[in-house]
Amino acid sequence: MNACKVLKNERGAGAAIPAELLGETALALINATDEMVVLTGETGNIIVANNKFARRYDSAGGTLVGLSVYDVLPDDLGGRIREAVFKVLRDGMAARYEGRTDGLWMEVNLYPISDSRDTARKVAIFMKDVTNEHRYEEALRESEKKYRQIVDTANEGICVADEGFRITLFNGQALKMFGYSEEEVNGKSLAEFLLEEDLPDHYLKRQRREQGISDQYERRFKRKDGQILWVNVSASPILDSRNRFVGSISLFTDITARKQMEDELLNFRKLESIGILAGGIAHDFNNLLMSMLGYISLAKLYLQPAESKARDKLTEAERTIDRAKQLTTQLLTFSKGGSPLKKTLHLQPIVREVSRISLSGSRIKCRYTFQEDVWPVEADETQIRQVIHQLVRNAREAMTEKGSVSISVRNRSLEAEQGTFLPSGNYVELSISDTGKGIAKDHLSQVFDPYFTTKDFGPQKGMGLGLAVCYSIIKKHGGQIEVESEMDEGATFRMYLPAHRTGPLKASEPRKTETGDKDSLRILIADDEQSVLQTTTLLLTHLGHDVTGVAEGSAAIDIYRTSMQSGSPFDVVILDLVSPSGPDGVQILEELLRIDFAVCAILSSGYPNDPQIVNYKDHGFKGVLVKPYRIEDLNEALKKARG
Repeated sequence: MNACKVLKNERGAGAAIPAELLGETALALINATDEMVVLTGETGNIIVANNKFARRYDSAGGTLVGLSVYDVLPDDLGGRIREAVFKVLRDGMAARYEGRTDGLWMEVNLYPISDSRDTARKVAIFMKDVTNEHRYEEALRESEKKYRQIVDTANEGICVADEGFRITLFNGQALKMFGYSEEEVNGKSLAEFLLEEDLPDHYLKRQRREQGISDQYERRFKRKDGQILWVNVSASPILDSRNRFVGSISLFTDITARKQMEDELLNFRKLESIGILAGGIAHDFNNLLMSMLGYISLAKLYLQPAESKARDKLTEAERTIDRAKQLTTQLLTFSKGGSPLKKTLHLQPIVREVSRISLSGSRIKCRYTFQEDVWPVEADETQIRQVIHQLVRNAREAMTEKGSVSISVRNRSLEAEQGTFLPSGNYVELSISDTGKGIAKDHLSQVFDPYFTTKDFGPQKGMGLGLAVCYSIIKKHGGQIEVESEMDEGATFRMYLPAHRTGPLKASEPRKTETGDKDSLRILIADDEQSVLQTTTLLLTHLGHDVTGVAEGSAAIDIYRTSMQSGSPFDVVILDLVSPSGPDGVQILEELLRIDFAVCAILSSGYPNDPQIVNYKDHGFKGVLVKPYRIEDLNEALKKARG
């Protein structure tokens, strides 16, 4: 069939163009295209085909016209085109599909060719080999897959945003950091996840990005669970080939653990600074208490037996001084003098005793959960008692009379983690929980700060030292203390103390009451505090002793040497542990021992837990006096030293 007769408008629209020319033009056009073109009738018979189609499928070199296109094409492709031709003829609408044949991808477009009655009688089939495009798309998909794998497995969070700073990509690590799903972040701005006070700087940084400037900075974000996320951000602009801003890319490194450690280290350093102040205050305060207690002791001795009311009042004054001494003990916990004096002990009996006393007089129930065979710990019993008492008392104050406290003790083997100072090892965990009002989220990070308190100036007023003392004690034991709380859901304090798994427990030595003679002694006192020196001299003189007092250690050494040379040595020397100028008590005794190896010395200090006080015998002392002391304590120390 002549091609021009098929392609010619049957209504004569092309009458101005010669028929032969129209046919040749149409054939030239379909031969010029990159596609294979074939025109079929209703039965699929080929009416005309362009050269590309003929070269591909006319293997015998003969004509294709008149043959069935379904027979010419491979079976898989021919079958699909048969269905498509039928559909196009039936619906009178074009169709398109892609199919794979002989290992190649073929794009097929079918168009209905209408007759004068607008009835589709013929179909034009355009076929194009798109194998290369498919290979390119497949390679692109593989590249994108590899890129996504690389991005998602990166240790850093990656955020890509468009020119409007809307998130277009959040990799797996970033999603993990923030706690959101991909659907929850895409299309949003990072500003939606920032703390409000950081927004002004965030918008300034965005302006710099639009100007093509990169930045590196630290930023706080809000996780989905409400927790604060500290991130180190490395942000850079994305520019197109014309150097125009089209987006930004940011790398996120989670530094929350580091920030927590920095905060904890800062808190610890604050405690150290306060320790210097507290130690000085406690020392001076104990000296004042010493003078007060000494004068009260003397006043009681001067009273007549009938003056019982005055004696009772003075006894009450002594008890008040004892309570004041408890405050100095708290202050000393911050200082070097508050270093723990450790011994091996079990926590369970201590927990039961201290909690029972702390909750006495209330209707609060206490529940205990003690693991069997709990390891012992190396700890200062007095300080650990102080921690337990403080935490149980806080729990009591946080509840109504019908609340409850739960205390557990168990073994824990911990691995070192970021954000904690605890090394790997075995620990004993002591947990104290209450059913009280809880701690506000804004206050959780401050509960261990010195002098931070939420208590009113009422019956529960306080100075904010309690939890700071607990923090300092546990830290000095090489442990850790943590708190968890939600408003109206109570609070839980957990502390970890290093376990001691070997060696027998040391039994506490009972205090021995010794007697000595009441003969007059020749006593030398060295104390830089004039009030203490004067008070102690009065007390010793009242006891019938011959007393010489000096304020400087070097003078004490000279006087003792002179007494030895004169043949009238001192029977006892009382030396103050701390001296702001000149040698301290231990250094003075070292010099005295060179003069007289049999010197009888007593060490005096306001630091009851100082290792030199506890281990006084190791330094050559025969006894100790802890300020403030009564006349009875002074007399007892003399008896013990003289043995």
